Amino acid sequence: MKLLLNTLVTLGSGLLLTTSAAAAELGGDYKSLLCPTSLNIPERPSVDAELEAGDTHIVADEADLVEGGTSTLTGNAEVSRDSQQVTADFIEYNQPGETADLNGNVNYWDEALFLKSNDAYLELDKGIGEFSDADYILKDSRSRGIASKLVLDVGTRTEMDDVQYTTCDPDDEFWKLTADNIELDHENNWGKAKGVVLRIKDFPVFYSPYMSFPLNKERKSGFLAPGYGNTNRHGFEARAPYYWNISPNMDATLTPRLLTNSGVMAMGEYRYLFKRATGEINFEYLASDNERQDQHRNAFGITHHQQFLDTGNLFLTYNRVSDKFYFEDFGSQLSTTSTRFLERRAEASYSGTNWDITTRIQDYQTVDRSIEATARPYKRLPQILFNYGSPRTYGKLNYGVGTETVYFQRGDDNVFTTTNNDNVNGLRAQIKPYVSFPMRSVATFLEPKLSLDYTQYNLEDSANFTRNPSRVLPVFSLDSGLFLERETKLFNTGYLQTLEPRLFYLYTPNEDQSDLPVFDTGQLTNSFDLLFREDRFSGNDRRGDANQLTFALTSRFINQETGRDLGHVSLGQIFYFQDRKVTLPGGAVRDEAGSAFIAEFDTKFIKNWNIGGDIIYDPNVGNSTQKITAQATYNPAPGKILNLAYRVRRDGTDIEQSDISFRWPVNKNWNAVGRWNYAVPEGRSLETFAGIEYESCCWGTRLVARRFLTDINGEFDTGVFLQIELKGLAGIGKKTVDFLKQQIPGYQSEF
Repeated sequence: MKLLLNTLVTLGSGLLLTTSAAAAELGGDYKSLLCPTSLNIPERPSVDAELEAGDTHIVADEADLVEGGTSTLTGNAEVSRDSQQVTADFIEYNQPGETADLNGNVNYWDEALFLKSNDAYLELDKGIGEFSDADYILKDSRSRGIASKLVLDVGTRTEMDDVQYTTCDPDDEFWKLTADNIELDHENNWGKAKGVVLRIKDFPVFYSPYMSFPLNKERKSGFLAPGYGNTNRHGFEARAPYYWNISPNMDATLTPRLLTNSGVMAMGEYRYLFKRATGEINFEYLASDNERQDQHRNAFGITHHQQFLDTGNLFLTYNRVSDKFYFEDFGSQLSTTSTRFLERRAEASYSGTNWDITTRIQDYQTVDRSIEATARPYKRLPQILFNYGSPRTYGKLNYGVGTETVYFQRGDDNVFTTTNNDNVNGLRAQIKPYVSFPMRSVATFLEPKLSLDYTQYNLEDSANFTRNPSRVLPVFSLDSGLFLERETKLFNTGYLQTLEPRLFYLYTPNEDQSDLPVFDTGQLTNSFDLLFREDRFSGNDRRGDANQLTFALTSRFINQETGRDLGHVSLGQIFYFQDRKVTLPGGAVRDEAGSAFIAEFDTKFIKNWNIGGDIIYDPNVGNSTQKITAQATYNPAPGKILNLAYRVRRDGTDIEQSDISFRWPVNKNWNAVGRWNYAVPEGRSLETFAGIEYESCCWGTRLVARRFLTDINGEFDTGVFLQIELKGLAGIGKKTVDFLKQQIPGYQSEF
């Protein structure tokens, strides 16, 4: 029986059969798969009929139908069922078995796959298909290839023989993977391949008789891409990491690291993640170092975070290294190589309604044992902090209390003796109740606050201190401010400009505190926020005397249309009504009438630029600028970033540095990256690196040459690092992207 044009006949339950004079043409609106102009998937033909799950829809120019038997479809033949759709020149459709034999220009679509073949066999009710000499495209992984035979079980498995696989453009096939057989398990998202050969520009570079791999971002045990590099300290370096997927919430990476100048180092990382806990353990071990001739060089670190009850938190960390040169030899930047102390800490905290409590045990490893004993930090064994504060309400009395109890200990029998007069251990307890009365209106605020600082010590025997010194001091502050605004126009744009004057008065009477030890107290660094603090010291061993008034002024610009804050400028200074007599040991009385002028600014007025910084100018120290920080970031588009920074510090140190870092496209595929951190007084570079990146549809590479300071004595390390990424397959070489993200603020990479 021959169907005429546009005739619809129902042949049994679940099957719809229609004909059309012209099936949907392939082409027209193409969807790019890998690159915008390279590899395309033809658009799926539209289905005019409304199908239910399990229905089969057939279209053809001509159809010979046999109800309950085999129907023949010729000329733009098309079969659709659920997510599957196939077209061919000729189709034999068997209705009872729900099977189809296809010949000539076979095109197949489903949710994840597109196939082209000359011959195919489909079991439509089971979602099974077998294709000969198939060209395939995997949509999600942006990959393509060919197979002499491809067996497909939709959503369950795919098996291919004599396979080629790549993510490259057909006109520029940089790499491809060939295999005798590949099996993909879609239910468990794992794949395995036999007789695997990796070819670069058709040149074989790697062979493996067997390989397994994940089909998505899930983890799987196996060797990761090896890493390579070269430095003047270690010579040639090679790593071969093995990844162990222990369980869904645990994994480990074991890495042998060959250093031609030093030996073979074993490295390991173990990570775990539970519903309310996370942590990791890291270790490094070098049996002997040919450069240092040291035995058993090693590093170990553990970190654990744990939540308990509703608002409880537990934190544990322990770190140690074998010798004082470890970070200098194996660290990757000056902030690491100059590490002097390693923290060990156990801390538990819990909070309730308006209160919180923290218990802490803290210790340090002194990396360099040549550091004077009195310069080493104290242990806290233990420290207990408790705070309570009533809900903050305006126009009512607010109150609260803060307490601290901590036992300080420093040294051991190898460092200190009972006759060492510079060392003292003991207990410090503090309680600080307060009351305040905050008031606020639309344009003003005023908050008087009164607190009482009571600190008591219980010291062990010391020639320099009495056993039970104490301190009792009241602290009064009065904070106030105005909020004024006006409408203005800049560059034909309406802005709301604010003017925010602020006055902060602080009074703390003077008390001689030289009879108190200094366990953990230091002088705070000048900053705009320090203008409004109740104490110029950190820690509780000193309470600074004060009779002073801070005056500060801030102005902001807010876009009236978008509400975006486009920048602010702040300026402030403290005026002293009496000398500051409380000092740290060795300090001198301060008798200035006013503090340094402190200014900070931030602006986004210039399109694509973010510019900010701060300036501290002190007329009391030779009318000099004590600190300048200026930074500018230019980010006109994703992937384009330029950072400029300049830093000057004169308050007890002499630091002047410039810093430039960037990632900038040279053309469509090439990017330049680099950084130059320069110390002006010393006339030398602290960190310099430059590199290039190449990225295309199917592969990318990154080459970086680096030279950086490893210690304060002027020793440098240099190295060259290479990374290659085959898109959809693996990376080879030292992974430099994490390093670039740390060194170039705002850096982004696609691989």
